[in-house]
Amino acid sequence: MRPKQLARLGTFHAREAILDVLLDHYPEESYGLGASEISRLTGIYREQPMNDAIVTGFLFEMEGKQVIRVDQINGKGGWRLMDAEYEARREDI
Repeated sequence: MRPKQLARLGTFHAREAILDVLLDHYPEESYGLGASEISRLTGIYREQPMNDAIVTGFLFEMEGKQVIRVDQINGKGGWRLMDAEYEARREDI
């Protein structure tokens, strides 16, 4: 595979990992998950400045595509799947 193909594949898998975490926490976490929590759960978190920058970039990209949304409650935000994305991804139907 060429480097560009590998990069696309890695990007795809990173997005899917983020969406899987949000799917796993959809019903119980009504306020959503923070970017650093998603980073830890996907294994992308780093103990350095801007430790959740990779995940944050993907989150904003997917928000623009209306796959996920961020809810702000008392000044704290949490990322969640959009209802339509949850319905498309859930396995119990």
